[in-house]
Amino acid sequence: MIPLLLLVPLTLAAQSAPDDDYGVASLLPWTRAIVCPVLYTHEVVSQAVLRRFVAGLLGAGYQPTALATVDLAMSGQIDPPRGCVVLTFDDGLMSQYQNAAPVLSDMGVPAVFFALPAYRDGVHRYMGSAELQALAQAGFEVEAHTCNHPSLPLLARRDFIAFEAEIGGCKRILEDIIDTPVRFIAYPNGAFDAPTMDAVARFGFRAAFTTRPAAVLWPAAPFALPRIRYDPSEAVAAVLGRIRSVGG
Repeated sequence: MIPLLLLVPLTLAAQSAPDDDYGVASLLPWTRAIVCPVLYTHEVVSQAVLRRFVAGLLGAGYQPTALATVDLAMSGQIDPPRGCVVLTFDDGLMSQYQNAAPVLSDMGVPAVFFALPAYRDGVHRYMGSAELQALAQAGFEVEAHTCNHPSLPLLARRDFIAFEAEIGGCKRILEDIIDTPVRFIAYPNGAFDAPTMDAVARFGFRAAFTTRPAAVLWPAAPFALPRIRYDPSEAVAAVLGRIRSVGG
């Protein structure tokens, strides 16, 4: 059994928004579009690679920001953060826990982990409940990515009960694990359609993320927010070019 890493809780400055404020005040309608590229990745091969990547972002003037802060800015409660960027990690892979979380904690950088609670595919290594709890307790945002990584539009047509379970049921499972409200979801493989967005809204999600690349988050499309792919192992300049090419 792999021992849990000792993650240093993020300071309020790093989290950018206290949990008690976010739990109540931020749940106002979104009224303002903001420029804030949301980046997503999967495996993190080493701590050194992730540290180099984050340092490159910081050196270019970007400031990793919590989704809680994005929420407050889009609802008009605070000014949009300068150099806003959100780091997200999909699938709840163990390499993220081992190689990303310690670096992020050490650098005081917030991040979002879109997790598959208790998922196993016999190929990759995934976090379990203990790791997800440790991330949440360290101040990171742990959000939904379904339970079994299906194509939600396809599943809705094949088995609507299973479709709803992947959205609403997995939300409750994750909330029970981390003892924190889950307000955001990333669609597996970015696949979504109108029925998927309707279900996400019905089960109480605040917003949902696709894999459509763009840098502007629009309040009129909370369930079709864009994200930009990155690989911490690639040259930081390549990622910066990708961000800037879509207005970030």
